[in-house]
Amino acid sequence: MNRIIVLLLTAILLQGCAAIDDSKKTISLDQTLYFYESAMRWADFTAANSLRKYEGAPAPATDPAKLKRIKITGYDVLNTVPSDDESSVYITVKISYYDEDNLKLTSVTDNQVWQYDAAQNSWYISTPLPVFK
Repeated sequence: MNRIIVLLLTAILLQGCAAIDDSKKTISLDQTLYFYESAMRWADFTAANSLRKYEGAPAPATDPAKLKRIKITGYDVLNTVPSDDESSVYITVKISYYDEDNLKLTSVTDNQVWQYDAAQNSWYISTPLPVFK
């Protein structure tokens, strides 16, 4: 009987530890997404790119001179879908912006893929910056 109680307590403790790890992972994702959104809103594309890690082929080059002219006016998350194993999150964002050269308000849909790096205990984005036309 004591053995069953010990096994049940062990199972409960392990479940609690898993819940704490999931909570830390969620908090880390929230903080990372907040940092990225803030960087994008302030058009600090260097800071936004600091959260990028490209797998495979390098990301397409973005013209830094053009990025200096871009001013973000809105950043609206439209959809968030975690993967089944919660190691990736797919986020669709509508970014409203204007180019200082033409002052025309435009928007772009940015399909982001965020992945969790268990070794670093951090999240990174594996998709490039949206194309600002």
